[in-house]
Amino acid sequence: MKIISFLGFGNYTPTTYVSTDGQTCYTPFFQKALVKFYQPEILYVMLTNTAENKLPRDQSETNWSALERILKESEFQGKLEPIRNIPEKNSPDDIWQIFKSVTELLEPGDEVIFDITHSFRSIPIVALISVSYLRIVKEVKIAGLLYGAYEAKNETTNETPTFDLLPIVSLLDWTTATDQFIKTGNGENLAKLLTGIGSETDCLANNIQAIAQGLQVLRPKDVMREASVLSENIKLATQQISQKVPPFASLLKRVETDYGKFALANPEDYTSQAQEVLWKELEMIKWYEEKGQIVQAVSLAREWLPSLLCFKFALDPMDTTNREQMESLLGLGGKLKNKETGVKKESEEWLSLPKELTDKLKQLWHGESINLPNLRNDVLHAGFRKNSKTASMITVKIKEIIRELDYIAENFL
Repeated sequence: MKIISFLGFGNYTPTTYVSTDGQTCYTPFFQKALVKFYQPEILYVMLTNTAENKLPRDQSETNWSALERILKESEFQGKLEPIRNIPEKNSPDDIWQIFKSVTELLEPGDEVIFDITHSFRSIPIVALISVSYLRIVKEVKIAGLLYGAYEAKNETTNETPTFDLLPIVSLLDWTTATDQFIKTGNGENLAKLLTGIGSETDCLANNIQAIAQGLQVLRPKDVMREASVLSENIKLATQQISQKVPPFASLLKRVETDYGKFALANPEDYTSQAQEVLWKELEMIKWYEEKGQIVQAVSLAREWLPSLLCFKFALDPMDTTNREQMESLLGLGGKLKNKETGVKKESEEWLSLPKELTDKLKQLWHGESINLPNLRNDVLHAGFRKNSKTASMITVKIKEIIRELDYIAENFL
């Protein structure tokens, strides 16, 4: 265990510090209480030149000399390590220098407590940034972000409480995980944070994970089904979440807004919901493109057209024969091929569709500018084809495709 602490130039008054678990220590310096409460191997003390060398008013020794003496008298068994020449001006360069000084004290896997009780100016912000940085970059375990709250002292007993601010810092984790889920569809970190708080949050965690997995592996109906219960799961979990991380409840509104639009119970019911399924799938195609998930966007767009024809002809789009027939119609420009004779005949169903629609379908399926089956194959073959398109070309194409699908949906769905 290591402790990183800060020593200022103030005139510190003795008080009885009370730890988060009820231990007490009477001292003017919170550092003495820290070593009693936590028994660290090393206590780092960040020192400005003023704190190290200047006498506080009406004092016979500097704060640093007094702290050294008090810790020796307390029989502290760990190592006291001063970190000198900490900048005092609070400029951006000074802040970065302090940040560098703090983070260089720790090695990967260290366990550390930050103490900001006697800190100055921007130090609490530096500590906050350091906590976030160290947990990710060096996998340091942050055991506490402590503050001996002298201003909250009980005047009757002269007892000063110790506050651990680390739970507040955890809001950064929740915010980052939520932002990751909203921006990318990766819900793993958010689900982990939700798991273990209570039964309702566990249910929400499973729900979010299922939506994320459905999007990741291109299972639109799974996404619709899971999204249909998202709003209710958020409602049920909000109370438990508000008790642990109060501000996070409002972040869940973003999750509900972004993923609730995919909601559809029983998406397999094509008798009554085929049209609604197509609208939801189009929303997902747009979502994939917006999130930069072009492979999924192209793949789902390619499947959307046969599904559209199945809807127009009142066919089950999950039936393999139906899909093959619709793909054949699209591939042959509205003709069906007799398997026995090989004769191609114009489809009456195709002819019943508006000409503008059939022209759009031909353009998307095997036009000169867009050829969805070929584009999908190009993407899924990872460029291992002659004359394969570049990533930037594919990105441009999917935007063009979405504009065409939007037009079709608005005018013919």
